[in-house]
Amino acid sequence: MRLGKRADNDGRVKFLCLLVWLFASARLPVLAIEKTDPIDTNRPSFCQSGIVVPRGTLQLENGSQYQHLQHGGDYFDIPETEVRIGATRRLELQMFVPQYVLVHGPSQSFEGASGLNEVGLKTQLIDREHLSASLVTAVNIPSGMRRISGSVAQPVLRLPYSIHLGKRWAVCGMQSLIINGPGGEVQWQPFAMVTRSLSPTSSAFAEYAGFFTQNSHRPSFQVAHFGAVKNIKTYHQVDAHFGFGLNRSSPSAFVGVGYSFRIN
Repeated sequence: MRLGKRADNDGRVKFLCLLVWLFASARLPVLAIEKTDPIDTNRPSFCQSGIVVPRGTLQLENGSQYQHLQHGGDYFDIPETEVRIGATRRLELQMFVPQYVLVHGPSQSFEGASGLNEVGLKTQLIDREHLSASLVTAVNIPSGMRRISGSVAQPVLRLPYSIHLGKRWAVCGMQSLIINGPGGEVQWQPFAMVTRSLSPTSSAFAEYAGFFTQNSHRPSFQVAHFGAVKNIKTYHQVDAHFGFGLNRSSPSAFVGVGYSFRIN
């Protein structure tokens, strides 16, 4: 599936804007999490968390991932660090710091820094017992290697949400739009995930992630993703995950681990 028609992209933009308007106009009271609550992270799933970090806290989410590409290539990156700072009860600053990337394949091999990626703000729209949703407005900054970070700034709009089904199960998702290049090419990223609590401190998930680009000459990516997280302390979390591609342009397989912590 590829988005080859601008009309289709306009529909995606309008659909995401409608979702944002519906969440924002719900006028439900926001119950922000407190510093005493357990850590809640954006990783290792593609779906981000539907809630912001507590006000006055610093959260560092770190990891590393290896991908085996189609036709025998390899991709490795570290440290995949996202910095999240609680500004107010409903607002956080989040950014991805530069990471080291190593690519080795039959047609090309290179290594270098990715640059400062996706800096933006996350606003809490809803945080209730069974429903949470946020709006992320950000921009990708092309400050690293051009083949990794690109050559122009890319506006980003994300809407992550979670719906809790009882005490153990939850359905999560995120709709994202990224504007690529000076021509305004749009990439649509629909993610859907099911999570299950395994214990008071651990959970597992299964996820679908799609990356569809307006330009028919650019490949789309679709992957199946699985993983688990465990809180080793209230403010510390470890994770492990793996997945595989669902079409020929996606990675054959990937695996990763991570460690995150919050400083109050």
